[in-house]
Amino acid sequence: MKRTGAAPSRTLIVISATAMLVVWPAAALLLLHPPTVGLAVSLFFAGLSLGPCLLGYALARTPRKQLWRRLVMAAGALSVLAFMLVDRINLDLDGFFELLLAGTMGTAIGHTMVTTLLGPVFFGRFGCGWGCWRAMVLEVLPVGRGHGRRRGLWRWTAWLGLAASVVAAVLYGSVWHLQPGGVPGHVRGDSVGAVAAGILVYYVAAIGLALALGDQRAFCKYLCPTGLVLRLTSRRALLHVAADAELCTDCGTCTDVCPMDIPVAERVQAHVRIGVGDCILCQRCVINRPSGALSTTFGPG
Repeated sequence: MKRTGAAPSRTLIVISATAMLVVWPAAALLLLHPPTVGLAVSLFFAGLSLGPCLLGYALARTPRKQLWRRLVMAAGALSVLAFMLVDRINLDLDGFFELLLAGTMGTAIGHTMVTTLLGPVFFGRFGCGWGCWRAMVLEVLPVGRGHGRRRGLWRWTAWLGLAASVVAAVLYGSVWHLQPGGVPGHVRGDSVGAVAAGILVYYVAAIGLALALGDQRAFCKYLCPTGLVLRLTSRRALLHVAADAELCTDCGTCTDVCPMDIPVAERVQAHVRIGVGDCILCQRCVINRPSGALSTTFGPG
């Protein structure tokens, strides 16, 4: 695979430099205050993700870019996991529902608003491709990318995942009689064990489905409740993969490398939006384009 002729992205280099100059000093200051240790550890990994790892991606040759993207994702995922475990806060959708049922505001609600409801309008499913703690593990499993999007009942299984999140929140609240109280953003009954158990359930479901279907991203496509919501909130995202149909040779390479089974080449030829709620902005199609027809852009269109 040849190195692309494009120069390293100045935007990514600026983001990386800013992260190292701002995020890490902030993490060091927060580490001095015991109540913010969880946030300090989280910011350390966030700085690692957006700093050296993202810089490595920006400067890497084409064959190494996906390795660096996975390093960006791993560090970003550890940022989320560290915050959840140290501060005993469930940041997933079931944690969001727990707070709603408890009648209180908290970190999980803010996190869901930014990453799942409002943020994707601007940045699409960026988190799925660059910071998901489940995908961090899924993308290193010894299985392929599947053999096309499954149809039939598989169209509706993600709704089961969403229903499971709601039921889990209800049962958790019923067993522990959760109420607002204690540390802001928590509900009484939160514990490291409870948060870790939730993480373990997600990993078992995600890894099990990937191995069963021979598809690293099977959970993202068919069962992830967050992914289901993101399909709606990111459909018209400003950050998206765009195409120049005149440059497209219809070779199908972009479709072949897409882990989300998006018919990229078909949509390019039809002059329709490529992502439509499924694109995770992993950049595989962009960096493997032989004709230069694809690019990542920010704006309407």
